[in-house]
Parts: sequence; structure tokens; C-alpha cells
Amino acid sequence: MFEADALSQTHSAPNERRAFALARVNLRDAWSVWRRNLDVYLRLWKMELAAPLIEPFFMIFAFGWGVGSLVAARVEGVPYLSFVGAGVLAFTVISRALFETTYGSYFRMVYQSTYDAILATPVDVESLAFAEIWWAVTKAAIDACLILIVLVIFGAATSFYAVLVPLPLITGSFFIAGFSLGVTAHIHDIDNYNLYLAIFFSAIFLCGAWFPVGALPRALQVLAWLIPITSAIDLTRAALNGNFATRHFLEFFYLLLTAFLSIEWALRSLRRRMVA
Repeated sequence: MFEADALSQTHSAPNERRAFALARVNLRDAWSVWRRNLDVYLRLWKMELAAPLIEPFFMIFAFGWGVGSLVAARVEGVPYLSFVGAGVLAFTVISRALFETTYGSYFRMVYQSTYDAILATPVDVESLAFAEIWWAVTKAAIDACLILIVLVIFGAATSFYAVLVPLPLITGSFFIAGFSLGVTAHIHDIDNYNLYLAIFFSAIFLCGAWFPVGALPRALQVLAWLIPITSAIDLTRAALNGNFATRHFLEFFYLLLTAFLSIEWALRSLRRRMVA
């Protein structure tokens, strides 16, 4: 028994010494956890697919045609339907990743004790946390593809570059999924999510989903661009309409950086929560 313990410590020691929590992720273990979530999803796929199809459909009607009839025909050089279509797409996709790593992860961690069961196997906390983020992004990517088809049907996608739309959305989903899982690791009462969601849904109004960020006062513009979701929405809109600019390279780099930082924070936070 002592030999086994010594061997276990020998194998785990290099893992513990790695500077980044992401470097401790075992992709094979993460894949196993991801597959577990996929199996659950496949049993509930009909209801899981209903929301991403119904909600954006009516949002496009309300914002694209309802509000669109009351504003100028074009916003930032594109039809308002195309402008707001990017906002609807990004908002819905990023919200899916957020809810999966807030209420979804909390239920698996606290009420269903799924995390405890998984950690009773050789899977470590970092691999579990990364699998949770990976799964949230997977669901967001599925929604992105479905809603993109809806936007194409409505004529909101006006460029061939629309095929690149999932790229900024997936990156933005990695950011919000990592950040939300980090928040979840610090939540001990499910009602505490009310504050986090209030901040998220308030901040989304600054991110250029429904109107240009340039319409805001200067101070709020600076705040808006500090929120990574703003970059995700702007990149999505550029891909939908093919209007790329030099700033978009900086926005994508910023998205990558904030996604990495949020995932790193999530992995470290969940380890403290589950090991403590």
C-alpha cells in the first residue's frame, strides 16, 4: 500500500509543480467527462434544441423587423436586420455557455454530486473543470450553427465570410464559460446567481448587441470595450457582413487572452472548492 502511495505521489508531483492549471489537464480524462455529458444530452436532445431555434426566431422578428422599422434603414453601413442579427446570435450563444456553467454545473456539483462521483475515479479536478468548460462551449457551438442557418434564411448574413462566425463565438464562449465556472466555484447558495446574472444581463446592453458602441458616452465606450463579449459581438458582425478592419485582429487576440485567463481562474477555483 505504501509503495502504491509513493508511486501515486511520484506521478502527481510533476503535475502539481506545473505553473499553469491548464497544463495539468489530462485530455483523455477530460474527453471521458465530456462524453458523459454528451450521453445525457443525447437523451434530451429534442428539448435541448428547442430553445436555440425558437428564441432567436422571435428575437429577429422583434428587433430586426419591429425595432428595425423605427430606426434608420442602415446602421454602421449595414441593414439593421444584419446588425442586430449578429447581436441576437452572439447573445444567445454566449448565454448558453453561461447557463451551462452556472446552474448546470452547480446542479452537477451540489445537488447531483456528479463531481464527487467523477473525482472518486482517477480524474483530477483540472480535467473535470476543463471538460465542463469544453462541454458548455460545445453546446454553444451547436446553437451558433443552428442560429446562423436561421440568419441566412432571414437574409441577415450578407457575406461568404459568415462561415467564420463560429470562430469568435466559440472563443467568446470559452471566456464566459471559464469565467462562469470560476463564479460557480465560489457560489454556496444558488440564490447568489441573481447578482451575477443581473450584472451579465445589464452589461450586455453595453456590448453593441442592439446598437453601436459608438453611440455611448466616451467613458461607457471604454468600459464596453473592456468587456470581452463586445469583441465577440463585433467580430461576429464583421464575419456576417464581411466588413473586417485592422482592429478585429486585436479584438481576437484580446478574446484569446481573456479566455485563457478565465479558464485558468476556473480550474484553480474549482480545485480550491472541491479539494478544500
